[in-house]
Amino acid sequence: MHKHLRITFLFCFIISAVSFLMPSCKKEDKYPGQSLPDIITVNPTSAIPGAPVDIKGVHLKDVTAIKFGTVDAVFQTPSDTSISAIVPDSLPAGDLYVQVYVGDGVAYAAQKFTILEAPKIPTISSVTPDTAFPGNNIIITGINFMNVSSVTFGSTSAAFIIGDSTKLTVTVPLNLTGANQTITVSAPTGSDTASFTVNFAPVIASVTPNSGSPGDVITIKGVRFNNITSVKLGATSVMQNVVNDSTITFPVPASAQNGFITVTNALGTATSPQSFVVVQPISLFIFDDALITDWSIQSYSATTTISTDNVESGSNSLATTYTSGYGAFRIANYSSAPIDLSTYTTLRFSVYGGSGTDGKQISVAINGNYGTTQLITISEGKYTDYFIPLSSLGSPATLGEIVLQEFSGNAPSDIYVDNIGLN
Repeated sequence: MHKHLRITFLFCFIISAVSFLMPSCKKEDKYPGQSLPDIITVNPTSAIPGAPVDIKGVHLKDVTAIKFGTVDAVFQTPSDTSISAIVPDSLPAGDLYVQVYVGDGVAYAAQKFTILEAPKIPTISSVTPDTAFPGNNIIITGINFMNVSSVTFGSTSAAFIIGDSTKLTVTVPLNLTGANQTITVSAPTGSDTASFTVNFAPVIASVTPNSGSPGDVITIKGVRFNNITSVKLGATSVMQNVVNDSTITFPVPASAQNGFITVTNALGTATSPQSFVVVQPISLFIFDDALITDWSIQSYSATTTISTDNVESGSNSLATTYTSGYGAFRIANYSSAPIDLSTYTTLRFSVYGGSGTDGKQISVAINGNYGTTQLITISEGKYTDYFIPLSSLGSPATLGEIVLQEFSGNAPSDIYVDNIGLN
């Protein structure tokens, strides 16, 4: 063989031998006695954050890390052919790769995976207030409320209004029986719960009338009046009659003083919306069924007569028709000495409002003192009792005249006045 050919052949042989030996030496040095992992299947191939995923393959027992994209996943101790992992919570929807790593992370296998958008599960952050009466509205705040399909207290369904994705207005059901309740807000995608306390104490809605003399029968309206333990007017206990779960009646005790009415049962106490006024019997009548001696009636742009219509007590009332705006009538003593007021503190009378008078006003003055008057507001279709301190009418020493002037420009209009007197 030619000398130059022999040299060329020898050089090529040496280069080929070196090239053949180098990869096997590097792999053996890098991963001595270790087989590289390989992924065969990922099941499922798409899932929401937080879902479990099974990875099947070979040489998986030495896997030290699993990543979904760039995010590490929690996984169980693998076998050589299987690993269970959890899709990380922080991942947005979209495509990425599942990767299994061995050792220092250089040896790995990967397979494509799709992150699905997580369902919008309703989540409660607060309930305001956290205790309420049956029938009250409460506000539930949180997220993902737009698709809410039901709200329940225990197993009882509640009416609700979706304000927006963060707010629900819910009515506490009337037929609940337990104080400690669990509210559940549900949607097709899931549900959330919160604790709630139902207040089963009684509730006073109204007291009629809101003033009265000893012996007068008072009616309380409300709810949960069965099984009450006491009813009080101020600090004074009363002899109550529980008519039903929503009605109580009682006579005003002789010793009672002004104060709020309370109704108590084992679960709590209800308080009346307003303080009750205890009215002592009229000490001196100026008009009962007739005017007191030496007193008479005068009218201005009005007509006033003694009538048997719309009487509060007794047989008669003073029926007045105001024929023009700001008409007036007065009752006055023109024949004898005026009444000495040294032992009296209050002018009292009752007014029944005719048709169209609701909310209209009347100005009250005495002794021609029109610089110091008191306005009263009329209620249509019923009597209202008025108690005006003499101090607010100028603190007069005597009384010889009372004027009731229409003050709303509402004419023609009718009123009826009864039980005018002094306490």
